[in-house]
Amino acid sequence: MSQERRKDLNLTSPMEDLELYRYKTCEQMTTQGWSGLYWARKNEAGDYEIRGVTKEGEGYSYPAGVFAKEAFERY
Repeated sequence: MSQERRKDLNLTSPMEDLELYRYKTCEQMTTQGWSGLYWARKNEAGDYEIRGVTKEGEGYSYPAGVFAKEAFERY
């Protein structure tokens, strides 16, 4: 995703300790309403709490669940 497309998104972290990531193959996905970006942070168990970032023009985050460390680090 180019910087040009990201300028329309609200990329202010919704909570402390979250880092912004980009899904590796988001251009190939057909998921509607998703920018391919997500916020993540490690929880006490070592897994990752995920918040997806909606599409361009919106850019709000929403809870997307918890991913096991192995699954998160694979993608």
